[in-house]
Amino acid sequence: MGATEPVQTDPYLGEEFVSDPASVIDRMREEDPVHLIPGIDAWMVTRWEDVRELFTHPSTTNDRRAYENYQMPPEGSTQRWFAENSLFAVSPERHARMRNLVSAALTPRAVKRMEGQVRDVVEQFACKLRGRTGVVDLMAEFTEPIPGTVIGRIAGIPQKGDDELRWRQLGRDSVRGISPFLTPEERKRAEDAITEICDWVRQIAVERRERPKEDIVSDLVQAADEDDRMTNDEIVLIVAALVAAGTETTTIGSTRGLQALLQHPDQMKRLRASPELMPNAVDELLRWDFGAVGLPRYAVEDFEFRGRPIKKGQLLMLNMMGAHRDPSVFPNPNELDVGRDTKALTLFGHGPHFCLGANLARQELRCMYEAALEFLPEGARLLEEQIRLRRVAMFSSIESLPVDFGAGR
Repeated sequence: MGATEPVQTDPYLGEEFVSDPASVIDRMREEDPVHLIPGIDAWMVTRWEDVRELFTHPSTTNDRRAYENYQMPPEGSTQRWFAENSLFAVSPERHARMRNLVSAALTPRAVKRMEGQVRDVVEQFACKLRGRTGVVDLMAEFTEPIPGTVIGRIAGIPQKGDDELRWRQLGRDSVRGISPFLTPEERKRAEDAITEICDWVRQIAVERRERPKEDIVSDLVQAADEDDRMTNDEIVLIVAALVAAGTETTTIGSTRGLQALLQHPDQMKRLRASPELMPNAVDELLRWDFGAVGLPRYAVEDFEFRGRPIKKGQLLMLNMMGAHRDPSVFPNPNELDVGRDTKALTLFGHGPHFCLGANLARQELRCMYEAALEFLPEGARLLEEQIRLRRVAMFSSIESLPVDFGAGR
């Protein structure tokens, strides 16, 4: 399904959902927490306990091939190989083995190096914003380019020429292909991007077996668990998973996080006065607003959930805004509080599919917010009326974050 106008027959997902999603989701959680969306035959789940349960429910999967509207790529294509061998598609035994090898690769030295690489990338973009005046689109100049550059940097993508720029574009196109609502053109662009990423990383893996460098591909090449080592194809799958987990998702999180801080100057002031709150603030900003759509799961069989008849092949959207503003778990959930207890955050999942990139994402967000607090002038003002939105089906995503930095001194 491509970009369309909102499904007008839905009692919740009309224009109000676009302008004020939190209020609509609050009503949905109270009145119809497992809500069937007319027209697309998909369910939106908005209660925290339901979202958490469905992450690992035996009747659901995050393997897109289970979706009733999934279009299998051609036999023999890179896209077909990727679909059949991704971390979401492999057996539990192979999944566990690959996760163990990734853990073996993340030595203290490797983690420290990646932290340095994250800070270097953030500084690459933050330094251009210090002392700026006038209107700056923080998404275009800061939150959008950083996550893809970080993944490329830690994977060993050369910084020279246009390589990093090309890598960022490929990451963006491939991650947007995860959405079940795509036009044929968007689907083709995503499939081509995945092919190019896989070919690129496979070539790097071949080179690193001969000449290791300071990057995660070299770490994965050298990692061993009981004398078992990763194949080049498995390294491709791991790096592709990092691209999926750490590009557009981190862009969304950082953009909405900065939007929230600019909308709540009291909390920004609090962070400036108490920087030790930043690790907790990262999770609170993710809780506050990570978008109004959700993480997809697909039914692998007919089953009943909270009295609703879920059919095999249907899409279930685990709505993060609904779960993270559930008052049964988060007191005063519609208040932003950077000092809040955020242990119940469920964005990164739990159990065997806990997000491999969670620590990296948190590290990036912390560095980005710290840099932003430094370069944003005290009187910086978010230009709400100039924010551009990208519409996909009945949902929308931020495409710009214009901020008036003022006239300077």
